[in-house]
Amino acid sequence: MARNRPPHKPALVQARHLDEANVARLGLISIQERIPEGYASWEEEFEFLGKPVKLACYASEKVGGVPHGLDNEVSLALIALYLNAGAPEDGTFTTTPYQVLKLMGLDTSGYYYQALKESLMRLTTATYVLSEAWRSDGRWQSVTFRYIEKLEYTSSAEGQLDRASILRVTLAKEIVRSLKQSYVKPIDIEFMASLRRPLSRALYRLLDAQRFSPENPTPLGRFEVNLMEWAAACKIVHKRPDKVRRTLEPAHKELMERRYLESVEYVGRGQNQTIVYVFGEEAGGVPDTEAVELLMAEGLSFTSAYSLARRYPLEHIKDRLERFRAILASGYRPKNRLGFLVDVIRDESGKYARALPPARTPRRQALAEEEEARRLEEEAEREWKSLPKEAQIRRALQVVQLVLRSRVSVGEVEELTRRMEEGKLDPKALVEELKAAAAGGRLEAWLEDFRSSVQ
Repeated sequence: MARNRPPHKPALVQARHLDEANVARLGLISIQERIPEGYASWEEEFEFLGKPVKLACYASEKVGGVPHGLDNEVSLALIALYLNAGAPEDGTFTTTPYQVLKLMGLDTSGYYYQALKESLMRLTTATYVLSEAWRSDGRWQSVTFRYIEKLEYTSSAEGQLDRASILRVTLAKEIVRSLKQSYVKPIDIEFMASLRRPLSRALYRLLDAQRFSPENPTPLGRFEVNLMEWAAACKIVHKRPDKVRRTLEPAHKELMERRYLESVEYVGRGQNQTIVYVFGEEAGGVPDTEAVELLMAEGLSFTSAYSLARRYPLEHIKDRLERFRAILASGYRPKNRLGFLVDVIRDESGKYARALPPARTPRRQALAEEEEARRLEEEAEREWKSLPKEAQIRRALQVVQLVLRSRVSVGEVEELTRRMEEGKLDPKALVEELKAAAAGGRLEAWLEDFRSSVQ
């Protein structure tokens, strides 16, 4: 059933989304693209957050066995759509197959409607039995549930989902309760959707869940795990060490190519092997949209604001902006305002703890501010140039969503994406155009020109 997605259909979604932490970290959906025929149940025991847990899944052969592969993305898309619907108390929301596929970055012309129906049926019929493994209300609980508690849909005369179909989904109350209690973690759905293989996307979701802990939101830079425990967490069918490594290899390769992983190393032999993951540049913290907006409002370019927002959490950005403004309000006039702002945000020495910067000769202070501004722009420019084209397009789309918001339709965003992918529009040029239009109050005029070019 697995099929590589068309490379020209990236997901048109916001940069920041949330994943339910229990589902993501326990790996309830097998990362494997394909499973053996008749594989309709699994039972696993492994270490989770320092304690042994027992997990089981009982499904039906008639709908394709246990949830796997594409079901990872469908389950995550349903969480996003539930939250976008205002997180209704009963867990029930209405959407369309088209919206689900679009959110996942999948082609909406045919094949994936049937794949989506099969996935929804697996998520509706598979029963999970978790013993002392579900975190809720600050305690470990044993729970039994189906990911989708209830599913209703309209279909074609042949019983198939299509563009006109309507879905009404009720998520498991356990998942709804976690989302309501903010037992969640950030996830970059757009990056996940841009990965080519279902295996890579599923492993990305599971790995990223290990980086972020609701108890410690600072992401890990390194993750080590026993090979066989990781096989259990990934729900890999065949547990022989060499087969586990072969199963993971294609996903490891793509995640390193995309710089989410810097390296993957195996230490030891046989079942005692340990996998050591070192996370790369693309695994930087998911930038908070509000942080990017606040920094751009102070005059920073999108690239610079994005770079800082990836490194520092929203509260840090807000705190340093208050400090920056307090220093300016006290009468200090920096020679280079943006360079000074960046220095305040990055400072780890405490030199800006007071309402005035440390005493320096005016010339030394001005040179320091100019150097910081130059360094940031050069660093941001190097980062941009080092990105593969698909990552540059993702960044440009984030600017589109950030600057234009509801002014631009999904179809118009798709047209911009197509032009960038075909080389008719440079992503950096699009970013610069939008920045200039926003600064000059000419966004409506820019949109008119763009719409005229589409006709």
